[in-house]
Amino acid sequence: MQPIKKLLEALGVTLLAAGATPAAAQYGSAPPPPSVTPRGGAAPPAAPAAPLVAAAPAEVLRAAICVVGRDADAGHALLATIPFSPEERTQAGALARAAQRCLRLAAPLATTNYSFRGAVAEAVYESRFATPPAARAPALGAAPLPRPAAGTDAHTVEVLAPMYALVDCATPRQPALVRALLATEPRSPEETAALAALTPTFVACVPAGTQLRIDPRVMRNLFAEALYRWSVVQRDGPPSPWAAAAAAAAPAPQ
Repeated sequence: MQPIKKLLEALGVTLLAAGATPAAAQYGSAPPPPSVTPRGGAAPPAAPAAPLVAAAPAEVLRAAICVVGRDADAGHALLATIPFSPEERTQAGALARAAQRCLRLAAPLATTNYSFRGAVAEAVYESRFATPPAARAPALGAAPLPRPAAGTDAHTVEVLAPMYALVDCATPRQPALVRALLATEPRSPEETAALAALTPTFVACVPAGTQLRIDPRVMRNLFAEALYRWSVVQRDGPPSPWAAAAAAAAPAPQ
């Protein structure tokens, strides 16, 4: 299937901190030394800016855990936005800058809005549900994950649609396996094995003979948010704005 990098490029998603001022200028660190003018009065050519290198997924998750650990409500505004919307971009950018300060990073945190949202959902889940909630009886599910904003590239919507559907179906059926997935190091063999353990559930969630085409990088992000929403519903019950029956008429939980 289309690599996630191409998928994000098709959306015009940019690095969160691509336009940010370097931390040395932003947060009061020592300013760079003044330039030296050589004889003849000509200023030296400006050194080209070093290209941003995308942060490793584990580093992005560590940044999200840091900022959520300092403010338990830090991720709510981001998770209340519609994926790939301008509002998501605004909230993700602000939170990424806060995470940069939290970790005292010398350079901007370079990742995508989409990836950072998943890391924040994972961090919020871990902070709120150290003890997993029991499933309600009778069963009470969470509303489906919010789909990409109107105007999102049609091919991207087509590629993501089956993965959204799988996550919506599999999370309430196997929350323990989803927790096991999120307990692994991102992009590790253990993550691959944990995702493979969900394959029988995926098969049960689609019509017989359907070809499953998923990207593990996307699935972890979606599972993190789905498990958090499902857990909130199990904790709060029918009054939860994320409960399946109530979601259409209520805003996201705070």
